[in-house]
Amino acid sequence: MFRFMRFVMLLGLAGWIAALLPGQSATQDTVAQGGQVEPSKPTPGPSPGAVYKSAMHPLDVVRISLDNWSDAELGALASGMRKAAAACARAKPEDYSGEDLYDFARLCSLGQDWTGANSAATRYVDSHAQPHRTQAYVLSMNALMHLGMKQPAVDTAIVMLSQLPYDAEVAYAIQYMKDTLEREGNPMAAALAENEHQALLDSLRRGVPLKAEHSDAVMSVGALYESAMEVAFWERFEGDDQGAAKTVAACDAALADTSGLPDEDRQRIEGVQVKYKLLGAQLPEIKVLRSLQGEKAKPQIDPDYGAATILVLFPDWCAQCRRMMKTVTEFAVVNGNTPIHAYGLMFADDAEGAGANSHSDGAKDLQGTATLLVSRDAAIALGGVDYPLGIVVDSQGKVRYVGVLPGDAFNGDGYIERVLKRMSAVAATEAKQP
Repeated sequence: MFRFMRFVMLLGLAGWIAALLPGQSATQDTVAQGGQVEPSKPTPGPSPGAVYKSAMHPLDVVRISLDNWSDAELGALASGMRKAAAACARAKPEDYSGEDLYDFARLCSLGQDWTGANSAATRYVDSHAQPHRTQAYVLSMNALMHLGMKQPAVDTAIVMLSQLPYDAEVAYAIQYMKDTLEREGNPMAAALAENEHQALLDSLRRGVPLKAEHSDAVMSVGALYESAMEVAFWERFEGDDQGAAKTVAACDAALADTSGLPDEDRQRIEGVQVKYKLLGAQLPEIKVLRSLQGEKAKPQIDPDYGAATILVLFPDWCAQCRRMMKTVTEFAVVNGNTPIHAYGLMFADDAEGAGANSHSDGAKDLQGTATLLVSRDAAIALGGVDYPLGIVVDSQGKVRYVGVLPGDAFNGDGYIERVLKRMSAVAATEAKQP
């Protein structure tokens, strides 16, 4: 669910983006031995594979969210879930063994019969069958999470870490657990991350993508670095700057020479580093082109940051991000007396069209929302790679949180509320220190 694309470091975000712009190749002529002028070959830009992955990135991000599925797709999914639930209810895990037992666990999971899914998955694990052992652990963890049994789910994850080779499937499963627990404000996320951290560092030292033993799953070096650095981010969020510095040093020491990594890996690594350096620093200047709030709305981020200011950065193609802007605006209105400010920052991610998609139609779906149009430079300054990217600053304009937000972050007592409460608690602790 939280599997992200991977991008670049050494060339830098700015250099990578510039390399994709037209007209950036060298055209200077050279003189051959015979005195004739020979046109020089254009300097090669990113590889076709890198450009292809970059071009596919918007589609990958959009289709991950069920909010973007059509009614027909959602209807087909609902039909499949009903059939799976009915089939799961007609049988018992004891009726099956081997691969049939694993398939039964998958069937019950699709039908959201979490008790049946967990029972079947656990029986498969206990049978010591190998082909789908990791997936069975994952099905069990997912079922336990849905049943509200968070501690048993974390215990299962820790057992998986100790019992199985650390491969891409294990890494993705733990990543899902960490992100889910963190967004629920559950401190077990940090404990699970600590259990996994050494395995991530060992994988980083190899300098090659982490592969799965029994599937084609692969976790890139950039994604491994991002997952390892998550511990440092959480330590900074909690005010443990010293612990975070040690974590960053360990991650950077484990990271092999990045010069031979694909562009997408290096960009992801640099994006992580840019975001980490923002923490505790003053919010960089962000040029606002236009406000969609209304004709009289000032095209600016209020220089009085209030008790806190929340920014949600996203490219114009991010459909689920655009839909979030209504709840972001409502959140800002509800908290206006505190005051807590909240803005969407939309940038045009079409280098050739200069964002024609978002500007030519007037962004009708965003009219009246607290959305500001900004340049693509904002994505570079804020380390934007995955979206919607949330940035929370305190009353002094210092960045206290940066990370990808879930779609319901602003709904009720959502993730943003937890971030603000944590930020307030850390500020209170810092104020007491001499």
